[in-house]
Amino acid sequence: MRDEPYTNFYQSGRRKRAAAVRGEALVYDLLLVPFNQLHRVVAGIPVRPAAAIPVVFGILFGPAAAWGLGIGTIAGDLSGSWSRMSIVSFFISMAYPYFAYRLWHKLVKKREAGLDQYMMFSFWFVTIVATFLSMFLLAAAGTIFFNRPFESTFIGYYTSSILPAMLAGALLLYALYAWAVKRDLVYGKKWDEKTLRW
Repeated sequence: MRDEPYTNFYQSGRRKRAAAVRGEALVYDLLLVPFNQLHRVVAGIPVRPAAAIPVVFGILFGPAAAWGLGIGTIAGDLSGSWSRMSIVSFFISMAYPYFAYRLWHKLVKKREAGLDQYMMFSFWFVTIVATFLSMFLLAAAGTIFFNRPFESTFIGYYTSSILPAMLAGALLLYALYAWAVKRDLVYGKKWDEKTLRW
């Protein structure tokens, strides 16, 4: 392994960045669109496996994840759910992994790379906060555009997102972490002050 396993993802070339954005958008759509069409519900909660992706991709791939998920959301809406809210959803979908990326780097600043206990607790904390903020904005947009009741809309969005984001997301992070580091795909050296400014 290299002495500096974390390299600046955006310095690795346009092709790599473009491939990452396309790949993330595709993976997100493959999980998002089918379950949106099927409307699977378990114990009154919609099944949304795509909810495992935003925080993990944000932590690993930084701004590329924001673009990938934003584009994936637009593509998903074009499959049959396009509305006045779709453009706002694009920006919220971009903000979700970006929130996670910024908060994660703040929490793990100057720590050794790896998935120890502190890192996992940090992941769950980041997931709770980033998911709360994003679902809050999404519920607010639903209230503004469609006059949906904010409280019930927010609770529905949050409960259908938080469990897959925390549980399936943790498994996804474990599965991708070493692979992404080995291939120099992780965005930014997390202990570098220059990448941690808000």
